[in-house]
Amino acid sequence: MAFIPSGTFLMGDADTASANAQPPHMVTLSAYCMDLTEVTVVAYRGCTATGCTTPSTGEYFNWGVAGRDDHPINGVDWNQSRAYCQWRGGDLPTEAQWEYAARGTDGRIYPWGNAAPASQLCWNPTSRSGTCPVRTYPSGNSPFGLFDMAGNVWEWALDFYAEYPMSVAIDPTGPTSGTNRAARGGSWGFSKGPYVRAAYRADGAPVNRSHTVGFRCTRGAT
Repeated sequence: MAFIPSGTFLMGDADTASANAQPPHMVTLSAYCMDLTEVTVVAYRGCTATGCTTPSTGEYFNWGVAGRDDHPINGVDWNQSRAYCQWRGGDLPTEAQWEYAARGTDGRIYPWGNAAPASQLCWNPTSRSGTCPVRTYPSGNSPFGLFDMAGNVWEWALDFYAEYPMSVAIDPTGPTSGTNRAARGGSWGFSKGPYVRAAYRADGAPVNRSHTVGFRCTRGAT
């Protein structure tokens, strides 16, 4: 895991292409730790012997496919993802924790900076047909050294998906009720720049299992 120091940053995005990430607002976070990579197939397999349920299989899914141990696990819903993180003694990241880990305090648009996405990530501007092994694109690392914070798979967040508040927040945990859960980061199946902006928000029903969605975990700093 990477240590993410405490800090204050402007969460959200005023760009019209990211209307669901408005309004930008100041957030202060305590220090925490977060996985350097998305949870891989081999890592998730370690939990299935002690209660984690198996992911979906089939075309584009990584579970049960030879040679995919170092690819991100996909085909897991929000509940499966959270159960795995709790098995490890942590949890899914809040949206605020995820975005801060992706962009730091300098207001960058993407994890690697402000340059338009090109070869910094696993995505589909031409003809990609699946995920990439984690750590494939170090040039796209976040300010804290995290891999694949853009592309590869969307990542479930802890929060319900809802409008942002208008005020400054300290260690926000998101809305206390809702229907869908937030997801971040874009995936290998997308080819449009707005989807891999660090502030861009997606959502899905917690029971959804997609070949474009995975997760990573977080825990306290101590």
